Amino acid sequence: SPSLPLFGASFSCCNAQVTIDIGDEVRNQNKDLDEMDTDFDSTGGLLGNSMRRLKSLSKGGHNRVMCYLIVFVMFVFFLMYYMMR
Repeated sequence: SPSLPLFGASFSCCNAQVTIDIGDEVRNQNKDLDEMDTDFDSTGGLLGNSMRRLKSLSKGGHNRVMCYLIVFVMFVFFLMYYMMR
């Protein structure tokens, strides 16, 4: 029957296009994951530096500065809560 070879050619054409689309999608997702990895690394570095500064501040005996920091953070959270309400 003449329709069977046409169907086979059509199927292989669609199959090739699906394979190409899947390859493109995988490349795009890999690129996005690499960008996210870089962003997480830089954020981790910033958080690590902040934690080191807080540890040195707490070990330095600067109790007054630590109290001011805690009061400031609480004030900011309450202000944000009030503004979002």
